[in-house]
Amino acid sequence: MYNHLELMSIQARVLYIHDHAGRITTINEPTNQPAPRFFWGQTVAGSIVRFHSDVPNRIIHDIIQFLNQGDSTEQLPNVIHALEKDREIRGLWMGPAFTFHETVKGYTDATLVTEENKYCLEPGFPTLLSELKFRGPCFMVTENNMAVSVCFSARSNDKAAEAGVETLKDYRGKGYAMHVTSSWAQAIRRSQRIPLYSTSWDNYSSLSIAKRLRLHFYGTDISIY
Repeated sequence: MYNHLELMSIQARVLYIHDHAGRITTINEPTNQPAPRFFWGQTVAGSIVRFHSDVPNRIIHDIIQFLNQGDSTEQLPNVIHALEKDREIRGLWMGPAFTFHETVKGYTDATLVTEENKYCLEPGFPTLLSELKFRGPCFMVTENNMAVSVCFSARSNDKAAEAGVETLKDYRGKGYAMHVTSSWAQAIRRSQRIPLYSTSWDNYSSLSIAKRLRLHFYGTDISIY
């Protein structure tokens, strides 16, 4: 069993590609989009901090100084101000990070997407279908041979995987997301990896899934772009 700080370190490696110096370069997806300029994973056991490879050393020095004064969101305005000395902030993302201590019985009956049934993704999830080889395992709930809710590996490595969950608008509120998410987590566990789940504080439907599946909260992610 990993402690909270270890889980946050594992998550950082799942979310982002790191260079030889431990700086983050791109998100861990085939699109290779740039990673945030600053990632701050806070837990009760300490924090995991990552800087983008293009953040100047002087900015890193200033931020580390702030964080040493108090490891809490009280230092967030100082961190933002330091980054703005380099260039304007484009965005900020903040939300809780969870892991699955167990999968809830009764919610692991979603269908695994295979070569034989992947056509069900085409109507509602064509992008996922085109990226399927990077997103497995993927589970779905179908109606009339059409996938209406899916859970897949948004980002993954040989240690862990981060869940990506989507439900078509007309099929929300039926509990489908819990079925696909729990089935996905069970499959990740069978592969001897850690299933992770994170979201933003204002994504209430996603937070509801975490609550109903009794996910274990281990920290808060802050990403500044």
